[in-house]
Amino acid sequence: MKITQYTDPTFEQFFANIAPEVANTFTVEQLEAIKRSFGSRGWTRHPLDIRVSVPIPGLRFYVVLLAGLERRSKQRLRYEKGLYPFWTPVNILFIIGFLIIISTCSYTIFSSLTPIFSSYYPTSIPWIYDKSECEHTSRIWHDGKCWDSEHSPNF
Repeated sequence: MKITQYTDPTFEQFFANIAPEVANTFTVEQLEAIKRSFGSRGWTRHPLDIRVSVPIPGLRFYVVLLAGLERRSKQRLRYEKGLYPFWTPVNILFIIGFLIIISTCSYTIFSSLTPIFSSYYPTSIPWIYDKSECEHTSRIWHDGKCWDSEHSPNF
């Protein structure tokens, strides 16, 4: 029996895993019923669905992030908690690495938001050569130079 008429990829994957000698015994009615059961499942796309292949030379690596409303039963949650424990060594290493990257990026971003030179430093003004002109501009004359005590390096 051909399955080309069945376009549901989950059904096709399911059907491909069945031994050919068994798959050939299904009637058209049975195949239609199986196809309907695959089509009637309550699976929908997640509101957050990110699937990324990470290009690491020599490795086939991917990351999947799914999020949405929890619809699984408590029984299924308990069952899957045993199948897929959260606190595994690889998960812990990933979480630590992720937190390090996030904190480094956050520090870089927030430190760039504040001016690098937010305080003022006294600086001599090279184009003012006499005391009266210096004091006229509200600066201080000291050691033969005119000093600006509120000079900003960002000037």
